[in-house]
Amino acid sequence: MEGITALDYILLPFYLWLIYKVAYYYRDKFYPEGHEYRPYFISGLTAKILGSMFIAMFYWYYYGGGDSFNFFYHSNIINSTLFTAPDTWFRLITHHADEQNLTDSMALSQMYWYNDPSSYTVACLGAFLGLFCFTKYLIISILVAVISFIGMWLLFISFAQQYTHLIKKIAIAVLFMPGPVVWGSGLYKDSFCMFSIGCLCYCTYILFEKRNFRLILLMLLLLAVYLLVTIKAYIIVMLAPVLILKIILAYKKKASKSGARLKFYLLFTLIALVGFYMGKRALNSFTVNPEDVIETIEHQKDYLLSVSLAQDGSAYNLGDFDPSVSGILKMFVPAVNVALFRPYPWESKSIIQLFNSAEATGVLLLTLYLLFTRNPFKTIRDIYRDPNLIMCLTFTLLFAFIVGVSTYNFGSLSRYKIPCTPFYMLFLMILIFKNKEEPVENKEQAAPEELPASI
Repeated sequence: MEGITALDYILLPFYLWLIYKVAYYYRDKFYPEGHEYRPYFISGLTAKILGSMFIAMFYWYYYGGGDSFNFFYHSNIINSTLFTAPDTWFRLITHHADEQNLTDSMALSQMYWYNDPSSYTVACLGAFLGLFCFTKYLIISILVAVISFIGMWLLFISFAQQYTHLIKKIAIAVLFMPGPVVWGSGLYKDSFCMFSIGCLCYCTYILFEKRNFRLILLMLLLLAVYLLVTIKAYIIVMLAPVLILKIILAYKKKASKSGARLKFYLLFTLIALVGFYMGKRALNSFTVNPEDVIETIEHQKDYLLSVSLAQDGSAYNLGDFDPSVSGILKMFVPAVNVALFRPYPWESKSIIQLFNSAEATGVLLLTLYLLFTRNPFKTIRDIYRDPNLIMCLTFTLLFAFIVGVSTYNFGSLSRYKIPCTPFYMLFLMILIFKNKEEPVENKEQAAPEELPASI
């Protein structure tokens, strides 16, 4: 398998120069000297690029491959047909290969992920990026890191606008957490998901909460939804409802007058009835049995547990698995705990696990600090009053439970859990520091909303 070659290193300085040339121009145009966001733009981008290079080199030189290189393997096959059979290349990258065509068939015979739409989509995205860099792995990785950074930057902006006195804390939560920086930067499914999550949160905030309609934001929203549905549909299944809930709660908070509140409750009732009716029809159109889903979780758990025990010992166990709804609900607390706070330092059996453990321990200590230094009733009141906190906590608990109960491998868990990491960190940072730091005077930020319009 071709991985990192000498040509990667020859091309790397040129592409880094080009990326930073554009980045500095963009920063100086939208975030001039004195702007609150300026210090975090280049540093956040650099963190993502370094994260992508680190994980790429580590897996290539230490393990000799990995999932990221498997995606690249498929990307390489797709692009190898570009000059010899452009029609085949087009059918491959659009996932419409013709098995009756000899060239298509030869390419398909080498690709074991063609019939896996989520994995193959990532390979196609890698192939498309490869058109701009001679399909070199290391360059594709840093280009993916740039794309992932765009999504995270938009997520940062959407919260920084609402908590203008917590910009530094929000930057730490969104841009500089080690897990998302490393695992959400290379040629992985997770990198494109992080881009989509950031875009989705930003677009819904600007379009529906600030009611600032722009066509490009709507297009970006649709792109984010498409990528999530195609690559990891379970993310949007959990994220979309909590975003809708947040929007509803935000409107409710703004409806201070009795007349406005009445209109809000009427509108909410109408939306709930329509949503219930459409949801019922949608569920009736599917033949998904909840017990089948539970059985799938059990099989995946058994498979990952057996593989991890046989290979590197990075398995964890939440106890006997009861394949029923009540049985899974009993595992809620252990599953959330393992997703957010494990592996513990003594459970680390490799360099990567030790890295993951350091982050998890930091998150655990910050959580304990919140629990033991704040009045619990005041904390509950603050959560109740802030739609963002409700959204962050709800999504974190749902997502952490799902990945915790279905993964059973610390190595895989470190990647699967990163979508909820920024939200949980935002939850902690806002609660801990919201009342500790005096808010600055409420003033307009220098054109942060115009970021997508200039992409």
